[in-house]
Amino acid sequence: MNLKSKIDVIVPKAIDNAIHLLNPLLLNLYKEEGKLLIFYFHGVYRNLEDKKLKEVSPQNNITTDQLSHFIEYFLANKYNFISPADLDAGLSREKRYIMITFDDGYFNNTWALPILRKFKVPATVFITTHNLISNESFWWDVVYKFRSKEGITLDAIRKEQQYLKAFKYSEINEYLYENFGKDCFNPWSDIDRPMTKEELITFASDEYITIGNHTHNHAILTNYSEQEIEEEFKKSNRILEETLGESITTMAFPNGNFNKNILNITEEAGFKYAFTTQSSITRLPLKNNGTIKLNRFMARTTPISNYGSFTRLGYDGNTLYARVKGKLKNLI
Repeated sequence: MNLKSKIDVIVPKAIDNAIHLLNPLLLNLYKEEGKLLIFYFHGVYRNLEDKKLKEVSPQNNITTDQLSHFIEYFLANKYNFISPADLDAGLSREKRYIMITFDDGYFNNTWALPILRKFKVPATVFITTHNLISNESFWWDVVYKFRSKEGITLDAIRKEQQYLKAFKYSEINEYLYENFGKDCFNPWSDIDRPMTKEELITFASDEYITIGNHTHNHAILTNYSEQEIEEEFKKSNRILEETLGESITTMAFPNGNFNKNILNITEEAGFKYAFTTQSSITRLPLKNNGTIKLNRFMARTTPISNYGSFTRLGYDGNTLYARVKGKLKNLI
């Protein structure tokens, strides 16, 4: 890791540590009613032993115990967990709200169900339909699994993953075939595989689950033409609607990538709600143009007691650091 990368890691942590003790005082002065927090997760581990197997890229994946603590924390702080159906019904500005979402469609998401049922908490799960049909591992996990097996550092793996995000899915596939062989997409276990169509039908039938679109090929949409984007949406929706027998009206942008044109295409495709990965609180009432650009905080693997107060205030070390860097860059 070079000096700049080290600074980008160390400074946000230092900011977090410096202001962590101030947060309870700030929350006493801060009105949380009339606000919506949305979080996104990817994978779920049954326990820490699953994590040690290194079968999925470590992107804010949590254990079932951590998910329980996450829910308990926000319930204790008087947050109401909601689904897209609650957005349809309208939200009171006199209450505080939170939404849980999962991206991609891992089979391991089913391990969250007992917890959601226990606390009577809904979750929205965005499905990448190519993997649903093929039952192939997700490409970023392929890179992580094979490079980890080779002894490559996590920093180097992340750089390779980031490099590949500039390409279309077909180009990424060719790269992986060349580097890891034609069988590289074969899952290693239940931890790294996607759900099958049959499993999705059972999963989606649960009263606490809402299913959304995550494109067909997990297409990072800023790499695609308008026609290709429309086809990604249509193909994914067609598969999900034929499988589940219901309309799909929500979607999440893969990797969080979007621009003004993509927002317009999303709205024209008929989606009511679309989710980004921008870390920000959503203020109520929802404005028309805000429903297809709903912001989400990335859940962390650290205890929720360590970062919950930051998200409730709408900032953390990373966001503050990014803002300061941006202002300095503009001044320069």
